[in-house]
Amino acid sequence: MSLEEQQISIRKAIVEYSRAYASLQQLQQSSELIPEGDQKTGCIGEFYAYLFLRSSYPTATLVWGSHSSKGWDIKVKSPRKSEKMIQVKTVSAYAKKRTMSPVHHGWDCLLLFYLDTSFVPQGFWQIKDNTIVKPGQVRRGLRCPLPDGSLQGSRVFKAGQNRITEWRKAVGW
Repeated sequence: MSLEEQQISIRKAIVEYSRAYASLQQLQQSSELIPEGDQKTGCIGEFYAYLFLRSSYPTATLVWGSHSSKGWDIKVKSPRKSEKMIQVKTVSAYAKKRTMSPVHHGWDCLLLFYLDTSFVPQGFWQIKDNTIVKPGQVRRGLRCPLPDGSLQGSRVFKAGQNRITEWRKAVGW
C-alpha cells in the first residue's frame, strides 16, 4: 500500500471512529446506564458494572460518582443495608501490557473487566480486599489478568477465577 493509500485509509478510519465516538457520547448524555466521560473504554466498563450491580441489587439505587470521587465510580444505596462504594477498572485487548488506570483508596469492592477487541467482556473479577490501597494512597501500574488465566494480573489482586459466566448470567448476556 502506498503512502497516499495509507493516508486515505487512516482518514477513513478516523471518520468512522468519530461517528462511533459521537454516538456513544450522545448516549452518555441521555442515558443513566453509562456515565459521561471521554475515556470511552472506562465508561464502557462502568456500563457493564452498572448492569451487573443493577441485577445484583434490584432494590438499590445506583449513583454515579463524579470526577472528584476518585475512590469509587458507583455507589450502591440499599434500603436496608449500608452503602457500598464500587470502583471499576477496565482494560481492553488493545492494551498490550494490560495496565489499568490508578486504583484509589475508598472502595468496598473493585470490579475488573477485560474486554476483547469488540469491547465485549471476556474477563470479570470482583476484588473485595480493599486493604490493597491504604488511606491516602494510590496504586499505579497494576495489571489486569488475562481471561484464560495464562497471565495473572498484579499479585496484589489475588483475583482468583474469572467470573465472566456469572456476569453474563446476571445481565442476560
